[in-house]
This record gives sequence, structure tokens and C-alpha cells, in this order.
Amino acid sequence: MTGTQLKLKVMLFLGMTALWSGTVFGESSSQITQANQLYNQNQFQEAVELYEQALAEGKTNGHLYFNLGNAYFRTGNLARAVLNYAKAQNLLPRDEDVEANLEYAVRQTEDQLDGRKAHLLESVLFWTRDFNLKEHTRALLWLNLAFWVTMAVWLHIKTQASRSARNILLGLLILALMSTGFRGYLESRQNFGVVLPKTIDIHSGWNTDSTTLFQLHQGALVSVSQEKEQWSEIELPDGKKGWTQNSSLAR
Repeated sequence: MTGTQLKLKVMLFLGMTALWSGTVFGESSSQITQANQLYNQNQFQEAVELYEQALAEGKTNGHLYFNLGNAYFRTGNLARAVLNYAKAQNLLPRDEDVEANLEYAVRQTEDQLDGRKAHLLESVLFWTRDFNLKEHTRALLWLNLAFWVTMAVWLHIKTQASRSARNILLGLLILALMSTGFRGYLESRQNFGVVLPKTIDIHSGWNTDSTTLFQLHQGALVSVSQEKEQWSEIELPDGKKGWTQNSSLAR
């Protein structure tokens, strides 16, 4: 996809947010509907406040994060836009529109950095990132049902075919259980953050007296490897590590 095509696609979907109000959230929320109406009326800050209120009330949804990212983008708050696009992508892993908007927003930042780090187990359970937790859970339930049906068949008709089907489904069930648990772990453990200030110093230790190793700028998307007191250790794709205060990162 060329830069021009990406920009056109992003701007198109930034303008289509409100069209999803009745289908994305199941039962239509008057609060979300109002936020979408405000967005369409170019009252982006007011829309942001209602979207944030919906999230605070527990209406967590990938499309809601996406709409919020669009609204923040329209207000010029790139850091919050990048953060919410990244959260949306975590819940909508195959959504090309989320991916395009996140990529576009990152390109507008000074560092142009998407430093999220994949978990080591993802090289083994490589399909895990392609499906969200609900999809993993649904697959797990269907495989569980199929296994017990096959088990019942094998108990009544003990043939080589029924034994093979039982063993295959048992293996798939165990694999689905592992991947579902791992996906749940990934969604519950938000190990990334976005730089909020215009510029921050990254230190060698978790105090302001330690050596400044390098700087990052507003909107940089980074992996957080650990936290100590009021500090977070970040790690970049090139292997650089350092500490910054928690207040410098949106999580």
C-alpha cells in the first residue's frame, strides 16, 4: 500500500466512525450513539469525553477504542490516538482499518516508533495473535463439544477410526486450551505504553540522578518490560533499554 493510498483509506475511515454505532456494540448505547453524533458534528473533544466515559463504565470493546482513537486523532492528540489504536488492535487483531490508522498515526510522530515486543511464546503459538480472546474461547468450546461427542462414539464403537478421531480432537482441545489461556494472558497484561510529553529522557536507573541514555518523543509506542516504584523500564526493538517515570507514559 502506497503512502497516498494509506492516507486516503485512513481519512475515509476516520469519517465513517458513526456508521458503526448500531452494529458494533450489539445493543445500541445512547451514550455511544451521542458520542458518534458529536463526532459527525466535528465536536471531537466532546466525543472523546463520552467515549472515555463509556470505557470507564466497563464498555470495553475494540471498536470503541478505535472510535476513541479516531476522535483523539481529530483533536490533534497523537499520543492518545496511537494508544487507543494499539488497544483496538489487541482486540481486533485482523482488522485492516485499525492497522492502517495505527500505522498512519505512528508515521505522524517524531520517532515513528512502534516498539511493541512479541512474547517469546508467540513464536510457538504463532496463531494466537490472529484471534482475540472471544474467538479463542468459542473455538475451545466447540472443540470440547466435538471431543466429548467423539469420545461417546468411541465408547460405543471402538474402531481404529473412532480412536484416531478421539486422539486428534484431544490434541486439538489441549492446544486450544493452551492458546486460549495464553491469549487471555496477553490481553490482561498490557505491556506497552505511549510517550505523553513532547520529549522525555530515558535513564539508566529508576531515579532522575541516573545517566540519561537517550530521548523519546510524544507518541512513541514502546514495550514496558518491568516496573519499580513509580518508574517503568522500556525496551526498544533495537535492544536499547532504559527507565522513565510512569507519569510520562499513557497505558
